[in-house]
Amino acid sequence: MTLQENIDCLEPIGLNEIGEADLMSRLDQKYLILKDWIPELLSRCNKDYQILEVDGIRLATYSNHFIDTPQLESFNQHIRGKKSRFKARVRSYGSNGLSFLEVKRKTVHGRTMKARIARSKESAWNAPLTDAETRFLSEHYGYSEGRMLEMQSTFNRLTLVSTALNERITIDTDLTFFQKNQTEGLGSIAVMEVKQERINRFSPILLALRDFRFSTPPLGRKTSLSKYIVGTLLLNRNLESRVYRSAMKRIEYLKQEN
Repeated sequence: MTLQENIDCLEPIGLNEIGEADLMSRLDQKYLILKDWIPELLSRCNKDYQILEVDGIRLATYSNHFIDTPQLESFNQHIRGKKSRFKARVRSYGSNGLSFLEVKRKTVHGRTMKARIARSKESAWNAPLTDAETRFLSEHYGYSEGRMLEMQSTFNRLTLVSTALNERITIDTDLTFFQKNQTEGLGSIAVMEVKQERINRFSPILLALRDFRFSTPPLGRKTSLSKYIVGTLLLNRNLESRVYRSAMKRIEYLKQEN
């Protein structure tokens, strides 16, 4: 079956039903996969998950406007492997038309703590930060002088909610990054995140993913690469990361191959 047919086969769940699976405090596992894998993954797990549906939409378009300091402290601490770090962004949720200023803190134990405030519906989703938002950022963001960068991104997201576990899966496809007059995309590469209260390696989606691990890394392997890091490295060739050099070379190769 096609991706859309597999999406249509899943039982829907609404935002008001997600409850604990919202997971504002969680443990994340991130994977790079091929878009072609998604129909098979969904087919194998269609009894284990429901799909988020808002106003009849199951595959929604999201937009990010990234935030960092003038010295790119968030970027640099991430590529240096610092365990305790922060990431901030403004995000527009295509599923409900709302936008938020969001700050994510990664603890030394690997837990992600997320704080956010809603943005005014009267302004553009990526309008400059208000005074109240600037105060929120200074209270929750671990770096001083956080500001909105020029880099933005868009992607299409489907969200799965486990029927048995406190677990949520997001799969992002068609990722595109923008900065000034530059555009970079990930082509057929998708980003899948498994978000759990506690790590459960027997998650149905992870068990299904094991059958795709014949591919060359980083595909199908857990990675700490975030969309912000990938976009920054693709759009700023003067920046380099020894930690992610091999992975980025593979991403470039896979973009051309697929």
